[in-house]
Amino acid sequence: MSAETPRPDPALPDLERAPVRRACVVLLGGRPFAVDVADAREVVVLDTTTPVPGAPAPVIGVMNLRGSVLPVVEARPLLGVPVRGGGERGRALVLADGDRRAAILIERVLGLTVLDDVRPLAAADETGLAVGELTGEAGDRATLLDARAVLAALRRPWDSASGGS
Repeated sequence: MSAETPRPDPALPDLERAPVRRACVVLLGGRPFAVDVADAREVVVLDTTTPVPGAPAPVIGVMNLRGSVLPVVEARPLLGVPVRGGGERGRALVLADGDRRAAILIERVLGLTVLDDVRPLAAADETGLAVGELTGEAGDRATLLDARAVLAALRRPWDSASGGS
């Protein structure tokens, strides 16, 4: 038996690489938008929302998510896309920035895609909420949003109404 150095397993270099970043792609106003999964906590089914009297327009209400009160907001007008009719309140994407969380209404989840090649937007983003555009594995495109900026923009009217915090 020889004392030869063990050969490295060819699978090990894959383990040493940086993990693949992914984005969750959702449909908002008939357009695909993506959010880094690091900022997306989950997709929830909205059974019941409770209205909040005096809340700013983007706030649809609040929901109970496993014992925590979570604001449910409408982000489509903020993104410059139309709010589609009636029966869309079925799902929401929970975004988080530290302790701040909100559930944004979505039409549906389109899936996950690799977040590795983000290109500048073809047209200027007047909202300041888009990071760029990414192309999914199937060649479909989605606008990549800065989830923290979206949460901050949604929170501004709430902060103004409550005197800031």
